[in-house]
Amino acid sequence: MKRLTFAAIALAVVGVLPARADTACPPPRCLTVMVPVTRGLKVPDNHVRVILPAGYKRSKSYPVLYLLHGAGDTYQTWTQNTDLLRFSSAYRVIIALPDSGRNANAGWYADWIDGSRQWESFHIKDVIPYIERTFHGNGKRAIAGLSMGGYGAMFYAASHPGMFKAAAEFSGAVDITYGAPVSGVAFNALHDMFGTPGDEIWGNQVTHLSNWQAHNPTDLVAGLKNTKLFLASGDGLPGGTHDDPSNPGGYFLENGIFQMNVSFVRALTLAGIPHTDRFYGSGQHSWPYWQDDLHWALPQIVQALS
Repeated sequence: MKRLTFAAIALAVVGVLPARADTACPPPRCLTVMVPVTRGLKVPDNHVRVILPAGYKRSKSYPVLYLLHGAGDTYQTWTQNTDLLRFSSAYRVIIALPDSGRNANAGWYADWIDGSRQWESFHIKDVIPYIERTFHGNGKRAIAGLSMGGYGAMFYAASHPGMFKAAAEFSGAVDITYGAPVSGVAFNALHDMFGTPGDEIWGNQVTHLSNWQAHNPTDLVAGLKNTKLFLASGDGLPGGTHDDPSNPGGYFLENGIFQMNVSFVRALTLAGIPHTDRFYGSGQHSWPYWQDDLHWALPQIVQALS
C-alpha cells in the first residue's frame, strides 16, 4: 500500500484542478456574506457563500451543512464546478461555504503555529455562530469537504466532539502524517506550487511531529465516535466513470489520497467507530467525482440532521 513516492503523497493532498467559469449565484437562494472577525484573529478572507433552502423563511429554523474547499479553491469553487445550487434545492438545509486560503496560502483549516493565520478559530468561533444566528440555524449541523477540505471536515469533527452530527470527506487528506517524516520534506518542497502544508502551519514534521499528530484525523478518531461518518475516494487507477486522459496527474493524486483513506479506515475500525463508505475503485482526483460524492452523501447527511 506504500508503493507511492512521498512526492505523490504530498501532491495528493491538493485539489488543484482547472475551474470552469463561475456559475450564477443568484439571490435570494445564494448570496455571499462577510463574517465579522474577532479582534486579534488573523484571516486574509472572511467571505462565506451561503445557499439557502428553496422557499426559505426567516420565521423557520434550519440545519446547516458547512462545505469546505480544497487547497486550490475558494469559497466560490463548489458552486463554480458542481451542480450544488440545483441539486441542494431538494433539501431543507442551509449550506455555508467558508474560505480557508488557496495555493501557496492554503490555510489547512488550522491556527498556524507561526501565528500568522487562525483559520480554525475563525471558523469555529466566528463563522458558525454568525451563520446560525443570521440565517436561523436550529443547532443541528454537519460538515463536509473535498481534498484539503476533507481533511478540514474530519479534523473539525474529531477535535470538537459533538459539534457536528455528521461529517463527510471526499478524496480527503485524512492522514497528514502518512509517510512521516519523509513526507514532510516533500510537503515543503511542493508548498509554493501546490499549497501542501509548510512548516508555518504545524511546524517542521520532524521536530514538531507531535503537533502534526494533534491535528491529524487518523490520530483523533476517538473524537468521531458519536458522529455519522461518510467517506469517499477512488483508488487512482484508470478506468473510472469520469476519466480525463488530459489530466494524468489526477490519477497520481487520487492514489496518494487512497493510501491516506486506507490508513484512516484502519484507525476507525480498530477504534470500533462505524462509517459509511463509497470507495468506488478507478477514478481521478477531479470535480466530476466530487459531484458524484456530493450526490451520494447529501441525502444521507440531511437524514442524519433530521
